[in-house]
Amino acid sequence: AANDTLLPPNNDDSSPSITLPAPFLFFGTSYSTVSVNNNGYLSFSWSGALVKPYLCDVDTRGTGSVWYRITQNATLLAKAANNIRSLTGTSVSLQWLFIATWDHVGYYSRGTNKTNTFQAVLATDNIRSYAIFLYADGLIQWPSSGAQV
Repeated sequence: AANDTLLPPNNDDSSPSITLPAPFLFFGTSYSTVSVNNNGYLSFSWSGALVKPYLCDVDTRGTGSVWYRITQNATLLAKAANNIRSLTGTSVSLQWLFIATWDHVGYYSRGTNKTNTFQAVLATDNIRSYAIFLYADGLIQWPSSGAQV
């Protein structure tokens, strides 16, 4: 999307800490920053707390990209709230989303013949927090470890 930030092509790097609009409660601890790692996970400060939508040895030096953003777009907030309601039966009024997308990413070392596409969405109503993982049909083409492709 137009307002996404691109993580430069790399192997094993992370974004700088990104300040969230309000704390994200994760297993009883409030976090005010998050980082996106090329290898398929989000981390909160240097605490060791991780959200792992697809932990794998991503290498974007050959193909693919990792994008992230914070949004308060009403359409996206409503879509995420609908997903949460359909899965949990809980109605929520979300305040913001953090979206990280691994788009057609390759594997170590500079693998390009198979790619993976997946997304993590952090969402909160400032009381409860949610992590939504999205995987498009047919777009996970290599395994999360020991990429024997």
